[in-house]
Amino acid sequence: MMIITSDSPHRLVSQIVDNKSFGGTWTYEITPTAGGCEFTITERGEIYNPIFRVFARFVFGYTATMETYLKQLGAKFGEDVEPTAP
Repeated sequence: MMIITSDSPHRLVSQIVDNKSFGGTWTYEITPTAGGCEFTITERGEIYNPIFRVFARFVFGYTATMETYLKQLGAKFGEDVEPTAP
């Protein structure tokens, strides 16, 4: 992974450098709200290996890793998080 943009503490953009099986960018954004903040992950990913594409589509799902990450992040701060897709 390589950091493309870092505007701490509001925005971070990372990219896979060694893109043999997967590639793309991930943007993490923190937006202040009245009750605290909203944390958003935007994935612009690519899956090059056809076998991994099948597993992502039919076994794991495309958003499973991001949803797990968001739930664990919320738990770290004592919050019950229910991720939503835009």
